[in-house]
Amino acid sequence: MGNSVSEIETQLKSLEETQRAILNILEDAEDEKNLLGNTQRAVMNILEDYSIEKASVEKMNIKLTSSNKEIEQFAYIASHDLQEPLRTISNYTGLFQKRFKGKLGEEADKHLDFIAGATLRMQSLIRDLLDYSRIEVEKNKTPINCDLLVADILSDMTLLITESKAEISATHLPVISGYLTGLKSLFQNLITNAIKFRKKNAYPVLTITAQTKTKEWVFAIKDNGIGIDKLFYNKLFIIFQRLHNKDEYSGTGIGLAQCKKIVDLHGGRIWVESELDKGSTFYFTIPK
Repeated sequence: MGNSVSEIETQLKSLEETQRAILNILEDAEDEKNLLGNTQRAVMNILEDYSIEKASVEKMNIKLTSSNKEIEQFAYIASHDLQEPLRTISNYTGLFQKRFKGKLGEEADKHLDFIAGATLRMQSLIRDLLDYSRIEVEKNKTPINCDLLVADILSDMTLLITESKAEISATHLPVISGYLTGLKSLFQNLITNAIKFRKKNAYPVLTITAQTKTKEWVFAIKDNGIGIDKLFYNKLFIIFQRLHNKDEYSGTGIGLAQCKKIVDLHGGRIWVESELDKGSTFYFTIPK
């Protein structure tokens, strides 16, 4: 009888433990359910916030794209419309110089030279601004053999290369996918700059190379020119920014801005490494 009571007590105790275990499991399940509900609500809030942010970003991108197009259109129209009156000024200044040079005194001759020079610089600026405003993504990227592309550019630049006695080496450049017109302008601008900003006591020496990376090609155009102070790195690729007096080096301050725009259109990056009087190396990447 004693054993039966003991067994019953043991069973009751076991039953109580089982009940507590079941209650604990139910409580844990309720906690999990609440946690899951909270997680679901948090995820829904995140998705809702993401949708709002995405819509906001898309709206801003549409506005930015529209604004950029309007700016480019304005630059094109303004530049195009400015050309005709400038041609008139240039023509009449030339005629005036031809007829009266040396007859109105030294000071008058200086004024005429100044007008003629300013007109030529303005015409050059307008041409560069037009080129900048016309840089657009071509319809389709095409395979481009950069060895052949650079060879064609150097052939077109024969006069400048001969006059400056520049030495240029460019070998084993890759075939890439890109926009032909833009890439030609990119290489031409960088090569022209490397020759232009040469030291007075040395002939320009340029090397054009390319390295393959996992997802991109890294091109480098290295020169032995006058170099660039690190303080001015952030100004280089901004339109109309000039680091030198126009009397020292010609130019409009648009060339490197064009280069950056072209590299951006390809989804790449462009930067420079340089030291004063120790030459410069311009790098840019083109995604594979």
